[in-house]
Amino acid sequence: MLYINSGLVGAKAMRNALSPEEDTSGAKVLLINMRSHHSDLLDQTQKSYVDRRSFFLDILKRNEDLRRPGVPSFDVMQLEKLKLSADHTHEDWMELAHLIKEEYHNYRGFVVESGSDNMVATSTAVSFLLENLGKPVVFTGSLIPGDRIYTDMKRNIILALAFASCSQLCEVCILFDEMLFRANRTIKVSRCSLRPFDSPHFPPIASMHGGVMTIHKVLLRPRPTGRLRVDSELSTMVLTLKMGPGAPFEFFEAAIEHTKAPALILRCYGSGNGPTRQSFMKRLLAKAKARDLVVVISTQNRYGVVDLSEYEAGRQLLEAGAISAGDMTQETVIVKLKYLFGLGMSPKQVRKSFAVDMRGEASSPSAKL
Repeated sequence: MLYINSGLVGAKAMRNALSPEEDTSGAKVLLINMRSHHSDLLDQTQKSYVDRRSFFLDILKRNEDLRRPGVPSFDVMQLEKLKLSADHTHEDWMELAHLIKEEYHNYRGFVVESGSDNMVATSTAVSFLLENLGKPVVFTGSLIPGDRIYTDMKRNIILALAFASCSQLCEVCILFDEMLFRANRTIKVSRCSLRPFDSPHFPPIASMHGGVMTIHKVLLRPRPTGRLRVDSELSTMVLTLKMGPGAPFEFFEAAIEHTKAPALILRCYGSGNGPTRQSFMKRLLAKAKARDLVVVISTQNRYGVVDLSEYEAGRQLLEAGAISAGDMTQETVIVKLKYLFGLGMSPKQVRKSFAVDMRGEASSPSAKL
């Protein structure tokens, strides 16, 4: 683990404790880097000489704006193994959650710098792992490499630090382009726009416009009454099958018969519709039921909501034991199943608990925003 203070004058090894001079009792924000940075401006020969561990630190050192009055004071840590976000796994999620718990009483809030490709899954997982979270954890990054003069990294980090200093926030969020979203409500919608994320079924919980920070208090998570806990292992296996025109039943049948996963996510059309030919969905659910798989029906529509009571086909799925994903995102559905099974729940318990809103990830059926 590497650690530097907000003076950005150097790096030193750190493990578990701060010296009395550095212990600010929560006055600072902790900036955690988990991304492997490299410069797209360098050719392959030059890249071989770049120190990947110091690359992010060097970028911070060169940004004098990070040390201006008004920017929250912060320390920096880097995970032991820096990775591209596409390579982040359950182990990385657990390591990050335990690091935040370990440093929880030393900092006012936390900023996590990560790649955007897998940011939604990582931040959603952390939102479930951190039970009774009472401080902000803000994920951010950049679409333009941090060593370019027109990068969006500096602005995103400064704003993330500002939001991570807000005592009103007590949840995991994603900050890009002045918009703060609840992490487990967020989806990635673009790789080109400087605002690559959106929240289709829940408004941004805060924003920064014209230098004015606006926090929508009515949307915030309630402050927890218990102590912070990280008490779950994550199940590593969930099977996801996507419906497609003319998809052969035999393909789905084989996947269900041979999977070792305890849960199946069926990505259907519209509000949860699937093929009706030859009792396709009923036969599929029967196969899953025979193996006691937890079956969740989600939608392929990026901005869609599953309502299995809307059509007869959906009502048949409910009768067959399927569960509606409601307005939960794809990443949330996957992570929530992994989390519930990681708690040691049986399939019956997971079916009962899945619809319960645990971290602000789901709306009640009657909720209107």
